[in-house]
Amino acid sequence: MRTLLIVPVLSLLAAPSLAQEVVKIPAKEAPTVSRPDDLFNLPPGQWHYAKQLWSGNAPCDIQHCEAGYTDGILAVSVERSEKFVRLIAGFRNCEAVGFSEMEPGNKPGKYNRKKVRKQVNNVVKGVAKSCNLTAPTLPDLDPALLYPAKVG
Repeated sequence: MRTLLIVPVLSLLAAPSLAQEVVKIPAKEAPTVSRPDDLFNLPPGQWHYAKQLWSGNAPCDIQHCEAGYTDGILAVSVERSEKFVRLIAGFRNCEAVGFSEMEPGNKPGKYNRKKVRKQVNNVVKGVAKSCNLTAPTLPDLDPALLYPAKVG
């Protein structure tokens, strides 16, 4: 009988971990995270890929790549550095910044690429909620483009 009671209790304890929590951190406590304002200069409505979008349009390499998106009001950066991915999003007229880091690996499979794509939308929804705005629908990010094949 005891084992029958333990299973429902354990399932209730695990349930809160499935939800994504939005945590507000003062800017002075997170100085390395800021809205990617340089992306507002990109042509709107599509994803752009480069090694570092802020420094030009050099092609991605096997260690670094950044995807950037803007619609003129929202800016989203997806930066890959080796096996880590950092997502940053912010709205032009709101100081809140959405942020997330992931470790999908150096050669992520279909499942991990899908997790990156989904997390982009989660970050945008989170920052939209913080700014009391409606999250826009983004064109799909192609995470595979963040991982170009090794040349030579």
